[in-house]
Amino acid sequence: MKIGKDTIATLEYTLRYDGPDGEVIEQYTDDDPTEVLVGRGVLLDILEKNLQDLEPGDGFDFLIDEEQGYGAYDEEKVVQFPEADLMAEVPEKERVELKVGEFIPIMDMEGKHYEALVVDKQGGMVTLDFNEPLAGETLHFRGRVLEVRPASEEEIKMALDE
Repeated sequence: MKIGKDTIATLEYTLRYDGPDGEVIEQYTDDDPTEVLVGRGVLLDILEKNLQDLEPGDGFDFLIDEEQGYGAYDEEKVVQFPEADLMAEVPEKERVELKVGEFIPIMDMEGKHYEALVVDKQGGMVTLDFNEPLAGETLHFRGRVLEVRPASEEEIKMALDE
């Protein structure tokens, strides 16, 4: 079976910054592969395009530049908030210490959810970065398709609800 819409592809791959010799970002192996739903917008469009029609045993090796990937890094998405304001809506028993380098969930006034990286914390102020973690990066994917099968309705629903 080929990778196409509403298929689950089991992959082993290495994702690196910049090229085949770049720093490893993520790695899945034969012994610990990943499964991805294809054709429902869960993956980057360019990633789905590059995996399209591959079959078990096929290899892949491609670069994704920042424009095809997660876009350019946007300094305007780095903002400061008073820590007290961030914690005001969190029930006291659920409050945790904000730590630099950790991602935290944020909900805006309209109820939309975001993830933000805590990049600094000083003098009662917290600096958060709302950029996609891989924004501004060129990504190199190299791997192999291990298995392809039809996705179940439940798998499609679960993936779309995330």
